[in-house]
Amino acid sequence: MRLLAFLLLLPLMLNAATTGTKFHVKMQVDADHLSLPVSISIKGKDRAAVDARLDVIRKELEKRFADQPGWELREISSEFAHAEAKSYVSRTNTGSKLFGDDDADKAGTVYVASARWELHTEADKGLKGLEILRTKASDLVKANDDDEKQVVGNPEYLLTNPQDSRNELLDQIKNDFEEAKKHLPEGQWTLEITSLAQAVDVVALGGKRFEVSLAYRMAFVTPTPQKATK
Repeated sequence: MRLLAFLLLLPLMLNAATTGTKFHVKMQVDADHLSLPVSISIKGKDRAAVDARLDVIRKELEKRFADQPGWELREISSEFAHAEAKSYVSRTNTGSKLFGDDDADKAGTVYVASARWELHTEADKGLKGLEILRTKASDLVKANDDDEKQVVGNPEYLLTNPQDSRNELLDQIKNDFEEAKKHLPEGQWTLEITSLAQAVDVVALGGKRFEVSLAYRMAFVTPTPQKATK
């Protein structure tokens, strides 16, 4: 469709001495990865103990993915234990105060540490792969312990390396270029392709499907005038 539009406009573009027209080549591809997000938070009054507990969970999760090709654990973020954010409470005749302003509050400081991971497998594993990822993410925190929280997010299909599609998109551009050259008046104009350095664009279409595209320009170049000879 893009090439047909180009060819229909070609006579007008030549008459107007246009220097370039922008196009996109597009194609649909399937996801290559299936991802399951997991987050953990640990609370406690002993900062070192909170950090140590989160590290135990991290090592357990790493063990569940060790030496298993096709299964991958990616740590997205991690925060060492820090005091929980303070909040204001009213105090009669003296305005407001922050929790932790006096010795009693300081003694009761609660620390929290957290981390987030993405659990990955190959998209082709489908629902069976998702079931295994959920199993790997299970029972990481102590049951019925309000100081330990685990959240398993929604699974998502991903296209982790859209640049793998670049060669196929370049082949489409080459075909468009060769076809367009056939319709140029011989000896009057030539075509050049520009703007190929940018990255491949990706749009999620839902489910496993993604659209990848690459923009380019076909630029008209006039022949260099010949010098007059005596």
